[in-house]
Amino acid sequence: MSRKEVVIQFFKENWKFWLSVCLAVAFFIIAVTVYMHKGEKHVTEPITVKYEDSINSEKMKKALGVDAGTSREITRQIERIHDGDVRPIVTYTVEAPTVDAVATETAKAIKEGDARLPAPALEQTDRTVVTPDLNKQKIDVYKINLRNNHKIKTGLLSADGKTYLGAGYQAGRWEGMVYTRSGRGVDAASVSYTIKQW
Repeated sequence: MSRKEVVIQFFKENWKFWLSVCLAVAFFIIAVTVYMHKGEKHVTEPITVKYEDSINSEKMKKALGVDAGTSREITRQIERIHDGDVRPIVTYTVEAPTVDAVATETAKAIKEGDARLPAPALEQTDRTVVTPDLNKQKIDVYKINLRNNHKIKTGLLSADGKTYLGAGYQAGRWEGMVYTRSGRGVDAASVSYTIKQW
């Protein structure tokens, strides 16, 4: 019997278990999504934030309407941009009387979908932050996606010479997996947390 036939036979014999796992994972994803975004404001309009406030997690938390952990992650990424660790996706020049005027006009143009702006600035995201930097006479536009951190996973685990098929779910830094050898029940499970990411 070929490997493909073995896999097909395995799923035919255990389809009820895998259907149950898929339904449980789907229910878990829905429950976690509802819980994580309960009470969170869905803001798509650009907001203007002072340059020095863009690295203050408390002020960004209030300005963006996000939780403390998300705010810390956003300000950490903005600090990396300020330090020059991350290069801008696009750079363009605009003439205006003041940097604040450019920030206001850019936020308005993003809101209206002005085609003169570069495509990345018009991209649909959960949050858009426009930050004027008076010292460097420039503005930064940050496009922030909050809901793209959910992942459904599958994999294999080998332990004690036995192979287990696994299915799991990841939300942000948390990941959970369940493993089965026979396809009839859960033989092992794991939960992990990502300490550092870059």
